[in-house]
Amino acid sequence: MSYIHPGKAFLARYGVLQREEDIYQYVDFLRRESGVGDEPPIDLHVIFQHFGIPIPVRVPLDEQQGILLDSSTGIILIKEDDSIVRQRFTEGHELMELLFDAVSEARQTSALPSWSEAHKERLCDQGAADLLMPRSTFIPRLYEMGISMKTARSLSEIYQTSLMATLVQMIRQGSGNFALVVWRYALKPSELKKTNQSEEKLRIWWRLQTSDWTGGYIPRDKSISEESMVWRTYDSGQPNSGRELVDLGWGMIDCDVEAISIHIGDTICVLSLLHFR
Repeated sequence: MSYIHPGKAFLARYGVLQREEDIYQYVDFLRRESGVGDEPPIDLHVIFQHFGIPIPVRVPLDEQQGILLDSSTGIILIKEDDSIVRQRFTEGHELMELLFDAVSEARQTSALPSWSEAHKERLCDQGAADLLMPRSTFIPRLYEMGISMKTARSLSEIYQTSLMATLVQMIRQGSGNFALVVWRYALKPSELKKTNQSEEKLRIWWRLQTSDWTGGYIPRDKSISEESMVWRTYDSGQPNSGRELVDLGWGMIDCDVEAISIHIGDTICVLSLLHFR
């Protein structure tokens, strides 16, 4: 089949991309047009085949997981030494990039909204997650199993997605008083340019909460005590779980904590799931 640019095909049928919610409509368009359905695992190669997109090429990449090399032909490059689940997510991300490529071209002749590069990347990740973990099948399974690390592992196997991507989708689509927090050993940004020697600590790098979260603001770069389960997980590399008070700087919150050690790139991190009591 000859190549059909999916982003341009979507805009031709549905018009301009004006809201973030339209990303989900594009995801639905990709699945519906290719007949891939919503039962896991989603076969992205069926989508590639339907639109005549060449199967993404695995190549050595240093600082990127994937590249939309040529939107006019649909050529996509994928980092060859990433795990299969990470490669699948990158393929989904690059399918979203094709939509923004079409939007960028259309913007040259009309007053379409513009997003920053960082915002666009987040939307591409969100679209990739919805493509690989369709809400229609993911949410019912999540509600039946409940938010936990065990559920994340089970759903990641079912949908063939990474544990991190699955947890993020769980927090975005789930309910209950939960937060996902990633910790790494680092200095505060304000300490990076100081001439005197500062001490690195285990600090919040990234966080995401459910819409039901009532545990208060989770400040980025807040350090955590060496007595905590999160710190013990970092120190030992072994998972920890239990109930404890977590200090967020403005006060202590009572949480059930599940913490595991992971690598993000070359950085050793702790991935923690907090359930506010």
